[in-house]
Amino acid sequence: MTLHDIVWTTKKPQQYFRHIAFWLAQAWFWGCWTDSLLEGFHKAFIYNVFKGDGILVIDAIYTYLVAYYYTPKYFEKNEYRKFCFSVFLLTLLTYVLFIAYQFWITDSFNRSQNEQFLLLWYSSTGFIFAGPPAVCAMFLTIKMFKNYYLKMREREMLVKENANAELQVLKAQVHPHFLFNTLNNIYSFALSKSVETSGLVLKLKNTIKYMVDECNVESVLLEKEIDMLNNYIGLEKVRYGQRLRFNMSVSGNYHNKTIAPLLLVPFVENTFKHSISKMRGNHQIDLSIGIIDNQLEFSIINDRLPDMKMSSPKKGIGLSNVQKRLQLLYPDKHMLVIQSTEKKFEVYLKIELGTIASTIKESPVKIVAYA
Repeated sequence: MTLHDIVWTTKKPQQYFRHIAFWLAQAWFWGCWTDSLLEGFHKAFIYNVFKGDGILVIDAIYTYLVAYYYTPKYFEKNEYRKFCFSVFLLTLLTYVLFIAYQFWITDSFNRSQNEQFLLLWYSSTGFIFAGPPAVCAMFLTIKMFKNYYLKMREREMLVKENANAELQVLKAQVHPHFLFNTLNNIYSFALSKSVETSGLVLKLKNTIKYMVDECNVESVLLEKEIDMLNNYIGLEKVRYGQRLRFNMSVSGNYHNKTIAPLLLVPFVENTFKHSISKMRGNHQIDLSIGIIDNQLEFSIINDRLPDMKMSSPKKGIGLSNVQKRLQLLYPDKHMLVIQSTEKKFEVYLKIELGTIASTIKESPVKIVAYA
């Protein structure tokens, strides 16, 4: 059991330890305070715990009544008048008990009137500044900070759960969107009874296998994600044939690096969807992936007609999807720049990659650079 467990946990055994620690701290504090009066801290501490145990009992009863009875019964229900009236009556009764106990432990009932008045004055001052109301105020302050911390933790957990749920929705959108376009390609080849159909089906099989088996986790190996890009590009290259010149380069050490699954594919898919599919003649796409330390730099540039209206980054399933995922998965750890000129459309992405232990052996993935 750690100190953190004692301070913040809501479990019963640790809660009891926390309360015991609070009251021992009270005795310790007043032991230090009365050190000069009772010949040393040790005697003062023993006095406050045992001989002065009546004061601690009064403090505890007052504190727990206010914190765990009047507060939930009246204050938290916005019945402030009843709360103030109840606390006032409790404070008045506690004050009488406090003064009576002070007179009893000091045997002051038979003393002179002046001595009794002096004790009454000092006891009343002690009640105001160090008695049950002051102790209760300290207790409620600590309780307030504890509740605030727990609320913040609960809020963070809810935000995280909502983010995870949203990520699952966004990831689920990638699958049908990608498969829809790919199946359209295969369908067109099947109609013409092309010999390329079997190769397309194999690439699609590998792609679906990757989506089903690999993408149900927060991160995948970067080399597998690049292999996924190769399969997708292979599907599209067969479709467009000699019309398309696709230059792909991969540089840097991509081994043992991790990335969120299906994060890069939408950029490539968007390039095919909004460029070559709407243009006649030859077309060129330049894709480069560079890894420097744990930073990935992804760049894809494609030709476009001067009068072609490219989709806004905030429109369409592909780019809007990946932008949301970047915000959720890589907050303050990514940079996305989308630029459009008369002849070129460029996407530049820089993100911080994850890593895995170099001792973990993964099956080798063949990286193909198209040209």
